[in-house]
Amino acid sequence: MNYYERIQKAIDYIEASLEEEMKIEDIAKEAFMSVSNFYRMFFAITGYQTKEYIRCRRISCAAHDLKQGKEKIIEVAVKYAYNSVDAFSRSFKSITGFLPSKYTDSIKNYIFERVNVMDKYFEVQDSEVAEQYPDIKVLKEMKAMRVAYYCYYGKNPEDGAFSVMQDWVKKNNIDINNGNYRIFGYNAPDTDASGEEYGYEVCITIPEDLVVEDEKVKTKELSGGLYAVTAIKRGECLGEAIIKGWQRFQKWLEGSKYVYGEAQWLEEHLGFTQDMEHIGGVDLYMPILLRSDLKAEETEELLSPLTCVSYTVKGKNAENKARKYLFDWARNNGIEFQKAETRLFAFYNFEKIGTPEYFYTLYLTIPEALEIKDEKLIKETFTGGLYLKRFIKYKMNSQSWFNFIKSIEHNEKYCFGSHHFMEEYVINEPMIDGDTDIVQYMPVMRRI
Repeated sequence: MNYYERIQKAIDYIEASLEEEMKIEDIAKEAFMSVSNFYRMFFAITGYQTKEYIRCRRISCAAHDLKQGKEKIIEVAVKYAYNSVDAFSRSFKSITGFLPSKYTDSIKNYIFERVNVMDKYFEVQDSEVAEQYPDIKVLKEMKAMRVAYYCYYGKNPEDGAFSVMQDWVKKNNIDINNGNYRIFGYNAPDTDASGEEYGYEVCITIPEDLVVEDEKVKTKELSGGLYAVTAIKRGECLGEAIIKGWQRFQKWLEGSKYVYGEAQWLEEHLGFTQDMEHIGGVDLYMPILLRSDLKAEETEELLSPLTCVSYTVKGKNAENKARKYLFDWARNNGIEFQKAETRLFAFYNFEKIGTPEYFYTLYLTIPEALEIKDEKLIKETFTGGLYLKRFIKYKMNSQSWFNFIKSIEHNEKYCFGSHHFMEEYVINEPMIDGDTDIVQYMPVMRRI
């Protein structure tokens, strides 16, 4: 179960024990956490310190009982585990503003509702999907988070990134197990995680007023949004279990009402020693969107042949390398992107993203008479063909393609064509970012 479910289990235990003595150790045990981790996560998820929540719930129940007028103050005090009427009265007044003896006749009704983590944070899923994937929950909204982070590139980058962050935590006397600190990690998006060397970033949530001055560790904000979450237990092969967890997300998506979202994929590392040694499991957070929110009209176009120059890069960081090279060449040859006749397309084997076999090709339209002297570039004619096209923002690119492909698989009018899929970047200057307008071209044939 994920951390939200664990905190809910602890709350259920608290609610069943309001009339009894409770030990924090026993509550934490219900949540399968150490006491320090439980304190931290309870506050992070509910917004209340554990003892504060218990006290407010007891006083809320006591206030209700007093209004009923069936029990004496001393009986209510004993009922909710207070050792004396004085202790109960002090606590009652500090929370409600009234002494118990005055509250009964007042018009005030003090109510502190039970927190239901699952209702507050999670969407209700389709019953069939929920039954098939009970371990995957949909988090309504993860808040944006300010983090301190470091990205390490090389072999075993997880160890390298954690080592730098451990040193930073110790140097700044941060007690990672006390306070609203959460620790996340993720593969650097511009690296191939299947190779021996790649990038991994570790970040720690920090308060808004914490100033970070460090040569290696920097700050930024992780955007929030809608997420699917699942828990991975710590075992002998935690890495393999994490990979299977991500793969399970993909299968879950196919039968759900969601598509991939645009935010950062996250691995939350749970359970740390005082020296920040990771001893717990991992919660996986996959950004998602409702399919209905991915609004993109599809129109048909017979794309005419185009004279182009192309440039291909394979492997790690292929997109950025290809764009930089072709943009530099275009600038040196007087190609102006704001002109209507200048169009920029890309083709790549998206099913190989993250592997050494991945390639990325850019096609830039040029005048037919232009002589190409650069041996790395190829002058060719893009043959065109029948396409369905979508207009979308670049930051929605991957999730839109995923949804686009699924729509063709079940389309009654069209099936997949044998020509290349393409995406066109609609730009006025040689730059592509998340807000760049793009046109996705899906190769199709009409069904007979």
